[in-house]
Amino acid sequence: MENNNGGKDAQKEKSLLELIINSKKFEWKEQYISGSEVRKLGNIPKEDKIFLDIERPWEDEIISDETKVDLARPGIEQFFSHKHEGSRLVEIDINTKPYSISRGKHTVVEIKKLGGVPQAHELEELINGKLVPLADDSSILIKGCEKFFSHVRDGSSS
Repeated sequence: MENNNGGKDAQKEKSLLELIINSKKFEWKEQYISGSEVRKLGNIPKEDKIFLDIERPWEDEIISDETKVDLARPGIEQFFSHKHEGSRLVEIDINTKPYSISRGKHTVVEIKKLGGVPQAHELEELINGKLVPLADDSSILIKGCEKFFSHVRDGSSS
């Protein structure tokens, strides 16, 4: 009889899903977790925004209290929050020089201006060891530690 219970307990433990909220590891017994449950579990104030950390080049997903996230996908889901007011400064590199910028969404034009990059130049972001060109009319979600490089446009049209 003890073996049966032991087996059930081991099975219960296996069904717990791990997630990370603001660098702390948690376990959840359901396949899905809502934004409000992430907020409660991670003790995140109501006014703070919650994001699901998505690997670049894709943007992190903002998680509302009603959003359901599937924790059974491959890998461990990582959530982070940041204050809605009083934006936190992070560091990015533009042409190997460090600059401070608030965490959050910024246009390519804003990043060029911060780094003193001529608007006529092309800006690229180093993602997973590769330079990825950024359209001037696009936006980037800045988390910190991003690396950008600029150069004269090559003049070819695509």
